[in-house]
Amino acid sequence: MESGNSYIKNVRRSQNNRGIATNKTRLVLGLILLAYLLFPQFVLANCSAAYSCADDAYSYAKKVYNSESLHDVHYYAGKTMSAAEDTMSEAKECGCADAYSSAKDAYSYAHKAYQSDYLYEALYYMRKAMSAAGDAMYAAADCGI
Repeated sequence: MESGNSYIKNVRRSQNNRGIATNKTRLVLGLILLAYLLFPQFVLANCSAAYSCADDAYSYAKKVYNSESLHDVHYYAGKTMSAAEDTMSEAKECGCADAYSSAKDAYSYAHKAYQSDYLYEALYYMRKAMSAAGDAMYAAADCGI
């Protein structure tokens, strides 16, 4: 009879150990879910694509920094707008609100430069677009790359 009792005790111990392991697993999964809900940008953020697009926008805006051609400014303003739109899309996808906001500013400034009929006004807006694109790069890096 002792062997029967010890078998039952072993089965009960085994069931109790599984219950503890299941509870620990649930606790860990619950904490991961809570962290994701509270801080999604830190748990799953990979904003390297947003950073890359912002770098492109910055590079395009910088190319006309000392330009003397309104045509060149308009050409690179269009490229800057396109890269800024890509940055906005990627920043939204990775959940980086600051990068999105800065990219939106870069787009707005580049658009103003594109519409300008005056070289110095267009250059002024492209410099502001370059600064905003740089801010988007820093923000994307802060969100995680």
